[in-house]
Amino acid sequence: MKLNCLIVDDEPIAQQILEKYIKQIDALHLVGKCNDAFEALNVLHRDNIDVLFLDIKMPSLTGLDMLKTLQHSPKVILTTAFSEFGVESYDYGITDYLLKPIPFERFLKAVNKILIPKNEDLSTGGMESKAEIEPTFIFFKADKKIHKYFFADILFIEGNGNYVKIHSQHEKPIMVLDKLTELQEKLPKKQFIRVHKSFIINVSHIQKIEGNMINIKQKVIPISATFKSNLEGLIQDNY
Repeated sequence: MKLNCLIVDDEPIAQQILEKYIKQIDALHLVGKCNDAFEALNVLHRDNIDVLFLDIKMPSLTGLDMLKTLQHSPKVILTTAFSEFGVESYDYGITDYLLKPIPFERFLKAVNKILIPKNEDLSTGGMESKAEIEPTFIFFKADKKIHKYFFADILFIEGNGNYVKIHSQHEKPIMVLDKLTELQEKLPKKQFIRVHKSFIINVSHIQKIEGNMINIKQKVIPISATFKSNLEGLIQDNY
């Protein structure tokens, strides 16, 4: 028997990617796609849903607030670009927490926690008693202070010799004594890619790609020929 799945996400591209992944797994059946939590609640009241692929930040009602309203929730896999809710979300009994952009292997690992009895995960060949919580933040030393940054809040990082400038969506840029290549090793590889000798970007914040330029929050970032394949690979994986 196939498990009925529902996608709840206000981003069409995210819906398309999840739909493509679900169709590759015979044990899953996609019942529908919803753009917001209210639409999803109507489907849950009407249909038998076994697995909910749920975004967190949506208009009017967040994914976590939606879960608070459910007396009997289906299995829930959160799919979000915001890592800061990782620890809190497990209080709602979710199965897994996936950070966008979501590679298929990570998606499969989450689904296996539902499909395989006793949490035996096919992607690892082992037994998992708890859902993994991936690192969500990093510390930087600057101006004689220690600054904590959530990965999801970092827009891009600009290199300049032995220093890097951290650009985020909430704070003013800070200068940190570190080399871009060395810092790259400390960042989640699926979330941050290098597109130029002087720039690492957070792919979650890409607004537009035009020619050899990327737009992130009114900033135009160049794409160099050397690192262009990094970006092309990302687009191909998530197209």
